[in-house]
Amino acid sequence: MTSSKLSYILFVLVLGLLFLSHPVFSNDEEDDLFQGLNSFRKSANLPEFKKNDNAACLADELADELEDQPCSSAHYIIEPGNLPRFPSFEKLVKKCHIDINTTTAAIIWPVCVPDLDEDLVLNNYTHSHSSKYLNDSKYSGVGIGSEDDWIVAVLTTDAESGSFSGGAASLGAIGMFQYMVAVLLGLFLVLMC
Repeated sequence: MTSSKLSYILFVLVLGLLFLSHPVFSNDEEDDLFQGLNSFRKSANLPEFKKNDNAACLADELADELEDQPCSSAHYIIEPGNLPRFPSFEKLVKKCHIDINTTTAAIIWPVCVPDLDEDLVLNNYTHSHSSKYLNDSKYSGVGIGSEDDWIVAVLTTDAESGSFSGGAASLGAIGMFQYMVAVLLGLFLVLMC
């Protein structure tokens, strides 16, 4: 095999890996809450939460929606089967590749804390009447987003009705499509040499 063909094959493999990987952007407040929630779960002898990319996307989008609202405004936990009262909610779930017709078992949990003080944020989740959801083993995944004084946790389940993996265009399908395009492009380049 010539070195140019080997270089092209290597290029295609690297390009394919880049297309398959999905960067996860987070910040300290979100990481701190994720670790705190998992410590809480561990102390209750429950499995740790796994990060859920689609739920994190929705949490980020909802935190952006709440950004300009003062902490004194009413915010409620959104329980399974209820849709939030955000005018653009349907657009947000579509943007995050979530099918709201089948995703009915998740929890959307916004909290507002000035300057997102780490201890106060964690206390709002672990010491409220809604902490029952953290103690419920059916919730296995979480997505967290924050903006200004708002942080949103979206709890997901492994069941189809709460996994957030469904949708018109799942990330897995998009990643596989990109990978196949990269492979076909690479093969074309190898054959052209």
